[in-house]
Amino acid sequence: MKGSKHPAQLKEGYTFEDIKNIVKEKFGSTNYRLIVNGQEIQDNDPVKFAELKKSIKNLTVIYVCQRMDGGSGLVDIDSHKATLIVDIQDELRKIPTQSTNSTCLICTEEKRCIKFCCSSIICKECFPNYFIYGDFKIKCLACNQLVSPAKVFVTPEFIQSLVQLDETKTMTQNIDFQICTCGAFSINSTMHAKQRCNNCQRWL
Repeated sequence: MKGSKHPAQLKEGYTFEDIKNIVKEKFGSTNYRLIVNGQEIQDNDPVKFAELKKSIKNLTVIYVCQRMDGGSGLVDIDSHKATLIVDIQDELRKIPTQSTNSTCLICTEEKRCIKFCCSSIICKECFPNYFIYGDFKIKCLACNQLVSPAKVFVTPEFIQSLVQLDETKTMTQNIDFQICTCGAFSINSTMHAKQRCNNCQRWL
């Protein structure tokens, strides 16, 4: 497990049992809690599951979290952000710029820039710092609205990585979610003060 990714395909009309079978095939057990888009997938509520299925599309990540006996903690997402900082350089090479030079709103130099939303114009040299200091969000410099990553970036994997970062941040707001130092995702089932990671056997 250890925070690794395991690709899998779900056939048309799949059920919760199909997801459980994939989890068992990949991890050897179904004793996990499954999280998608910040919500837990449960088999005891068919209506909620049917609604949740609508958000499961191509490249959607289903988090497989081990069950633990209690405790709480915060998630260190620095490694995820560090990866994005490296990947943004390659992603910028794929983003088209304006056909003519224009004034970058940050450095005020005349360059071929990226334009998005109302009239945000940023050159590729300034964009990384703007993106990082904006906590990996794209906010219009004119109207302050948040812009969807899919409207600026090109690579599906990079866009999905940003979505995963947001999902992780959402999950860290729940006191019963944490990531062990070994990288395993966990959700606490009780509020016991002492708990053990099922993956590395470390006591927390």
